[in-house]
Amino acid sequence: MRKMKAVAALGAAAALGLTACSGSGTPHEAATVFPSDTKAEITFTWWGNDERAEWFNQALDLFNEEYPNVEVVRNFNAWGDYWTSRNTEAAGQALPDVLMMDAGYLGEYADKGLFLDLGAYEGGLLDTSGYADTLLESGTVNEQLVGVPMGYNAWSMMYNKDLLDELGVPYPTDDMTLDDLEAYVLQVNAAGATHDPKIYGAADYTGGLPGFIYDRMQHGEPVFTDEGGAAFDKGDVTDYLDSVADLRDAGDFYPVERSVALDPLGGFLGGEAALWFNFSTTVAQAMSDIGTENIGMVQAPTENGQHVLADHPSMLLSVAANSDEPDAAAVLVDFLANSPEVKAIFGASLGAPPTEEGRAAVEQSSSDLIDFTYLDSIADEITEPYPLLPSGYGSIEAKWGDLHEQLLYGDITTEQFADELFSEMDMLLG
Repeated sequence: MRKMKAVAALGAAAALGLTACSGSGTPHEAATVFPSDTKAEITFTWWGNDERAEWFNQALDLFNEEYPNVEVVRNFNAWGDYWTSRNTEAAGQALPDVLMMDAGYLGEYADKGLFLDLGAYEGGLLDTSGYADTLLESGTVNEQLVGVPMGYNAWSMMYNKDLLDELGVPYPTDDMTLDDLEAYVLQVNAAGATHDPKIYGAADYTGGLPGFIYDRMQHGEPVFTDEGGAAFDKGDVTDYLDSVADLRDAGDFYPVERSVALDPLGGFLGGEAALWFNFSTTVAQAMSDIGTENIGMVQAPTENGQHVLADHPSMLLSVAANSDEPDAAAVLVDFLANSPEVKAIFGASLGAPPTEEGRAAVEQSSSDLIDFTYLDSIADEITEPYPLLPSGYGSIEAKWGDLHEQLLYGDITTEQFADELFSEMDMLLG
């Protein structure tokens, strides 16, 4: 059980000297009660735009209504500036008390001993009883709970109902095999051949690293090692890319030239392709960009129509190991992660709330309804935590996309794709 792992990790954390001192208790002797009149000052930082900042300010104002003597020093940055600042702070062991984390950075920071093990607070100041074990595992590094998800999503296949209705093509189903998918793409292509502009079934769906991760999961294969290296080889990459070579070589995917011309929309968001493979929360973007609420969502096809699914954390909250007020920081994490009032403020903008109570507090938009319904439908099939991503993952994902565009233009082969990808990973991962 995950909770047993968290408790067992406490002694290891103390032995490593990663615990921070506080007048109200150290992490391995964590307080179970935090009186509302306790005085403390903590810092909290997040990334995002002005709209997200307004929402966080509203949430923190609610926190101060409950804990009026806990001063929260607030700060936010745009995405790029955020990580520049955090990396500088991390080098000096001076991270903010509470910080928003991305799954791609969680392992890197945790491996450096920069986070508090929040497992010590479970059942006390931190309530995780409504969270799926698989989701909490995605915030667990070296058997320590270092990130509490504020929201989650899952890999999916979206489809444009308006286009398919216009073409007279039935909607895809959640039990499709990869062979079924290939046949479906060709069916849409044939129906949309005389449309102006021509309608395609899909863009090349090997174009993103998350799709490769999904494929690895279906085969029960790991993606990255515990040490942060690749758990796959060049042959795995070429096999994946070559699995759709017939469609690619025949020009049956949405044309790369047209996709580049429509950038950043691409075929699906531009209303010229029927299918899109992405995380479920992005249905809101699809509705906005295409200008329709008629978007459906099913599980992405697999080799045999069976699925191995994971809940993917969209945002996480962590507490710095250098915090002088770990109990106050843990209380803030609990409030932001669990308060129904906070969930009502953010809706599903940070991903679907992880608990039933949180989801019930959201006044669901049309996109939320599709996302939540999809997540409910696959709940019994979410059996794995999302793979822990290594430091440098974002650069590796970007490299995959760049190489895939070159592949579509015919500038490189799949073997050259794999060679260049591994050269990038060797540089980033060691």
